[in-house]
Amino acid sequence: MLAVPAISTELAVIRRTLGAWLGAQVVPAGLVTDVLLVVDEAVANSVEHGYRDLPPGSVTVTAHLAAPTAALVITVSDHGRWREPTPEATLHRGRGVGIMRALAATVDIRVGAGTTVAMRFAIRTE
Repeated sequence: MLAVPAISTELAVIRRTLGAWLGAQVVPAGLVTDVLLVVDEAVANSVEHGYRDLPPGSVTVTAHLAAPTAALVITVSDHGRWREPTPEATLHRGRGVGIMRALAATVDIRVGAGTTVAMRFAIRTE
């Protein structure tokens, strides 16, 4: 688990730390690239949207291998507020969730006392 302040400069820390952990696992290099992109999008959304109009908070990233299903499970969570995208925003921005859904096997977004994005990636070790 990695908990960092929800500020944009922490994205590099998350990429570096998660990338090192993934590199030490049985995760293929091509999948590592996809995972880092998806996690970067989820954390960037938390930083940019989750704490807008709120005091600064934190974002937490967890990762584990689900051995029986040969899957990598990553969660990104914060204590901010979920904001539905506006139609104007989607013209030039707002593609993060689409990128997540395109690269992860599943993406589950839960909203409550904060937002949690749970992503599952299939691991193929052929």
